[in-house]
Amino acid sequence: MTELYSPSNVQELLGIDSSTLRKYATLLEGHGYHIHRNNRGHRGYVEKDVNTLRKLIELSKQEGMTADRSVEAVLTRDFEEQKAVNDVKTITTQQKTNDRLIEQGCNHDELVERIEHLEQVNGDLIKLLKEKAIREAYLEEKINQILKVVERTEQLVAESKMIEETIRQIAATSQKKWWKWW
Repeated sequence: MTELYSPSNVQELLGIDSSTLRKYATLLEGHGYHIHRNNRGHRGYVEKDVNTLRKLIELSKQEGMTADRSVEAVLTRDFEEQKAVNDVKTITTQQKTNDRLIEQGCNHDELVERIEHLEQVNGDLIKLLKEKAIREAYLEEKINQILKVVERTEQLVAESKMIEETIRQIAATSQKKWWKWW
């Protein structure tokens, strides 16, 4: 774990008094630099903070440099250094990936062949899906026709039952009544 320095330790290391340390820390924080604070709000400094403060003191001693300009210069340098470190990490990661691909024996021609094969398979699958969609549309049309025939048949059966009932009623009314037989 990194060592956390108290303000008095940092004052000793840098040879500055407490008000100067507070002033520089406040300036750094005002420009977005993060300095650790405990739950009571007291600052604690890590090695990176000490180095940043050291650079700030050196720059502020130069002629024509205000405290604000010194802070901006230090933070710009820190940003550029961090960016350079990140760039190196990115390049290293990319190199490791390239090495892994070479180790696995994957070369460009094999990958191109794989891609072409997969494109062919995808084309065949798309063709099959289109044919299936056409078949499904045809079957759906046939099902709709069958449903219409079934509906019409049900209507005809219902009408037929009504006609038979009407015929029975007519026949019943046309029969001689028993009291008319004599």
